[in-house]
Amino acid sequence: MYQAAAKFEERWHFDVNDPASVAAERATILSETARIESAKRAIDAEQILLEARAYNFGYLLDLAEGHPEMGMHVRSISAEISIEVQAKHGFVMRQLAGSWNAVREFPAAVDAVADGRISGRHLDAIVSSGLLVTHEVEAEQTALRARYVDLALREVSTQILTDAALKRLTARIAEELTRVPLAERRKVTRMKGFVSVTDSGDGHGVLHVGGSLLLLTAVRDRVRKQATLVLRARSRAQKAQATGEVPQGAADERTLGEVSADLICDQLLTSEPNSAPLASGVQAKVHLVIPTTTLLADERDPGHPPALLDGLTPVPLDEAKRLAAHAPMFTRILTHPIAGTVQAVDTYKPTAAMRRFLAARDVHCRFPGCRLPARGCHIDHTHEWEHGGATCTNNLEHLCVFHHVMRHATPWSVLQLEGGVLQWTTPSGKVLTDRPDRQGVRFVPSADAGSTSPPKATSEADARSGPGTGPGTETETETETETETDAGSGTGTGTGTGTGPDVERGSSARRERDAGTDPPPF
Repeated sequence: MYQAAAKFEERWHFDVNDPASVAAERATILSETARIESAKRAIDAEQILLEARAYNFGYLLDLAEGHPEMGMHVRSISAEISIEVQAKHGFVMRQLAGSWNAVREFPAAVDAVADGRISGRHLDAIVSSGLLVTHEVEAEQTALRARYVDLALREVSTQILTDAALKRLTARIAEELTRVPLAERRKVTRMKGFVSVTDSGDGHGVLHVGGSLLLLTAVRDRVRKQATLVLRARSRAQKAQATGEVPQGAADERTLGEVSADLICDQLLTSEPNSAPLASGVQAKVHLVIPTTTLLADERDPGHPPALLDGLTPVPLDEAKRLAAHAPMFTRILTHPIAGTVQAVDTYKPTAAMRRFLAARDVHCRFPGCRLPARGCHIDHTHEWEHGGATCTNNLEHLCVFHHVMRHATPWSVLQLEGGVLQWTTPSGKVLTDRPDRQGVRFVPSADAGSTSPPKATSEADARSGPGTGPGTETETETETETETDAGSGTGTGTGTGTGPDVERGSSARRERDAGTDPPPF
């Protein structure tokens, strides 16, 4: 018997008919809950100090090399930690920076976690909002932030608050103390809008939009009103069908939220943009992988590989077939019948065919744990071009900008073995193996279909000399239960469900703190 089941059988039984036994079990549950929560908060405080130490380690190495703004050693140590804890690299890097901010700028709040007065969730909100408390004089800013922490601790330690309510409370306290008006901060952050999609499973996805809180609130309100009108019209139609005034039709069982999501998709995909006329006529483009055995099979037949979006995420077969039937051009890619890996091509220069080959083999960034689609990555020479490396498919792999720059600027090394297998060695000497995803025979929409010139492939030299040399960041959006969230400085994020998932869902992070500034070392 499993250990957990054995404990349940031995210790977790009580007499439901005995009031004393019921009371004793209740008291035990509550006391054990309090004990474990206290232990968790103490561990959280230790982890915060360790994360701050790790960030300081990387920062001082970058400072010693004269390029602290690049953050290469910070990237490197965070990448090694991400492998140890099996978490996304970008998330770990933000954790380290957030802990450093917490220890340096809000030490009293960290002490409150160690003492058990607040949780790590409370600390997240205090640090995130507290970074808004600024002053042109450093000593004054330190005093204001200390005052802010004192007020915040009084409020959050005496109330039971949801995440949204906690954020609103700390933001209100910070706004009362900061010397930089909201209007000025809004000017700085107005360009931090974003649009992303995460996979929510079963062929559904969540659309995240960041921008003006006022505009996003207006969008939500308008869509809800439109959806309400649709539901009212549906109700009238159903009544007419029940009385026989109109013939029976297909039942529409969509909820208000589902109708709202459909309305947003309809308007975005069919209407012309008014605020950016140059975007008129732009059509959506997706990469869809459909094994031939699946394309020809009935959807109800088991045992066939699924259709994949960008070679990663399963999507409904009926939608995949509909897209494939209207696609203007497909490139056929044959793979090894046993190993499932793409066969090598005998070409010297990185032609469009080679890029398609590499995209089919790699599918995504080949750094361990990274899943950024190949279309957003650089093509890197495993053995560097300037050191005699050949431009051939067994010496090339896809790396995202973030990991491409880090690989060449820090002591990470990579060796490409047969079949596109990559053998990575960390700065600490740990060896990691990354293998291409197993694939069957598939059809992929051509990357240059309808275009007279293929997209440009970038090499490791581009990563070191071009715009990509700046410190990279990875977008990772946490899916909230609410439909909109105030992101501060007059910006907001909106989420909406729909079909068509992206590569991977966002992490449910323990802490999401501001890592946009590089504070000085301890």
